[in-house]
Amino acid sequence: MRGGLFAGQGLRAATVLGALPRRHARVVSASRRLGYDVRWRVSVAAGRPDAGLPTVIAQPAIFVAGVVAYERALESGERFDALMGHSIGEYAALVAAEAMTFEDALDVVAARARAMESAARRNPGGMAAIRGLDRVDAGAIAWSAGVEVANDNSTEEIVVSGPDAGLARAASAAHARGGRVLRLPVAGPFHTEAMAPASAAVARALEDVSISAPRIPVVSNVTGLPYESADDVAALLVQQVTSLVQFRRGLEWMWDAGVRGVVDLGPGEVVGRHAYATFATMERVMTVA
Repeated sequence: MRGGLFAGQGLRAATVLGALPRRHARVVSASRRLGYDVRWRVSVAAGRPDAGLPTVIAQPAIFVAGVVAYERALESGERFDALMGHSIGEYAALVAAEAMTFEDALDVVAARARAMESAARRNPGGMAAIRGLDRVDAGAIAWSAGVEVANDNSTEEIVVSGPDAGLARAASAAHARGGRVLRLPVAGPFHTEAMAPASAAVARALEDVSISAPRIPVVSNVTGLPYESADDVAALLVQQVTSLVQFRRGLEWMWDAGVRGVVDLGPGEVVGRHAYATFATMERVMTVA
């Protein structure tokens, strides 16, 4: 069985740019709907070494790149038994499973991005990956440092989120326990209560969207389990903005369901690496970007 994994935020601008083909129909359509040239906006940021992307640009661009990658995978003959996206990647997974149209999902993604960027300006901070420590140790470090566990990605990586001072304390504590810390190129304490205003914005945006039950199982970041209904999709997408991303639990569900190979869809190969870290015998099928 095959699983498709869609990338989330925290990628360098150059990586995202490479997954947005010139003059591709989806890129052109998204640019018209958003009112700006998606690829050009990403290319401007990619001109700076090691540059990240502003949230308001990153989320629509990564979403579009994920949909493009999925359609390319289908054109190559690939078929999927289950799908999962990391944070913003979940919207591409839902479009792939025909739970939402591309246009509707893009509208929600754009509203989500604007609201999360606004919330981050009011509550500045960021995110950092802690590697080499288990969930219990990372959770204890987060609590003592005054930050939150935001992503449970794999057996090898936990991401914490919060104010810069708290992230600095968490990094010092993690290093003292033998862990490794990588600050992520995102401009906000995402997947924490600081994003509560953005949850409300997503709820409002979803009121105008027609949602169906996914035709392919899509694993929710909030529960680590497949969505069960259209109502489930709407409710959990709202919760997802402030909730812990249960990516490892989702990978465990895929494994128990029989998935033994995963395809990275969209920019980078980050989400696939989480799968290989959690299950050593998980097959890397391909990366499509």
